[in-house]
Amino acid sequence: MNRVNQPDTGGRMRQRGVWKFSSLALLVLAGLVLVPMATLLLYAMSERWDRHWWPESPTLEWLSDAVRNPRVQAAAARTAGLALCSAVLALVCGALATLPAVLSTQLEREHRRGGLVRLLDAAALLPFAIAPVVMAISALELFVGRWGQWSPLPLPLPLVYVAVVAPTLFPLVHKTLQSALHQLQAASLIEAGRTLGASDGQVLRQVLLPLLAPSLLAALMLAWVSAAMEFAIANLLLGGEQELLQPLMNSLRNVNGHQAAALMVLTLVGMAALMALAGLMNAWRQAAGASAHSK
Repeated sequence: MNRVNQPDTGGRMRQRGVWKFSSLALLVLAGLVLVPMATLLLYAMSERWDRHWWPESPTLEWLSDAVRNPRVQAAAARTAGLALCSAVLALVCGALATLPAVLSTQLEREHRRGGLVRLLDAAALLPFAIAPVVMAISALELFVGRWGQWSPLPLPLPLVYVAVVAPTLFPLVHKTLQSALHQLQAASLIEAGRTLGASDGQVLRQVLLPLLAPSLLAALMLAWVSAAMEFAIANLLLGGEQELLQPLMNSLRNVNGHQAAALMVLTLVGMAALMALAGLMNAWRQAAGASAHSK
């Protein structure tokens, strides 16, 4: 009886040990991420950092020069435009593939339940299995190199770049929309619309798409950020014709490290703003889904 009433001090000590280990691992990961970023920021806001362990002469000159540089402005506009085109193409194709597959699976319309969704999940793993360098070289051989000479209508490289980058963004779109549909329980909304006499198309247009709008925007933002930070394909396909931000930062690194650091800081700030906006869209989607089910 006394053993039953005794508190489980051993379990509490083990739990505290697990929490300490998890906190230590989290601090190590945070340090590995934040220390290089802080170093990059200090390097971009100093005139010299080669004589001591600390930076010298704080300045905002490198940041202001990066903002006013016409070469940087042109590369940023070109990168944003091509990345947005790739993200839009990935969003359209991903939505057309994911929405019917997940809805049909939830409504049990498929002959083999979940087969199409499993196929899309497998397709979402392909961009992680195939290196971007392989995709870029294959695109060069297919559309520009030996095989491209036989094409009756040669494709411009920016269009090839968009077509090559868009498939690498499919996992972001697919997983975002798949989780959103599961959270909204779209099948129950469609069945509720059927009981009220509404067609599936009406429920899709008037109920599901408005509820999915924040998720679509969040997927677009995530895809846009990922496409803007892609380096290998941009360097191989467009490095010699149209300069993007990624090759520009790499070239400036060998000329003036302060200018490259300033450009990287501005790029990270822009990417962080887009990621924060995507997070707000995701929170909006969760709130919309909760309100829809409460009604």
